[in-house]
Amino acid sequence: MSSENTNGYLVVRVSTASGAIPIENATVIIQGKDEEIEDVLFSFTTDRDGLTPKATLPTVPRALSEAPSPDSKPYLSYTVDVYMEGYYPQHHNGIPIFEDITAVQNARLVPIKEFDARTPYTAEPQIFESYENPNL
Repeated sequence: MSSENTNGYLVVRVSTASGAIPIENATVIIQGKDEEIEDVLFSFTTDRDGLTPKATLPTVPRALSEAPSPDSKPYLSYTVDVYMEGYYPQHHNGIPIFEDITAVQNARLVPIKEFDARTPYTAEPQIFESYENPNL
């Protein structure tokens, strides 16, 4: 990563019922995926609107997008894990963060069946892979 301090931003919106009902007090963990940022880690709780605070995340300079190269990409990638009792956990992989841009990641949680609610975190998480174009 460049010696310049460049940042992008991420807000996670957690809801259920196809996005109609925000989920308050969900746990959201944001972690760096790329080698340069593996030690970046945030943990948030959503507010009554189902939103996390805006996370300031290190990324690469936007100048990398001006001369695309297969050897470098103009963003850094992050993962987001979302947990809430009574819902299946979710894992979002490869969320791109660009310099000076606020990304919004939607997490629409699915309720666990009533008979499974006693052990909500033993269920397999829903995994979402973000598209990453290697030719950027």
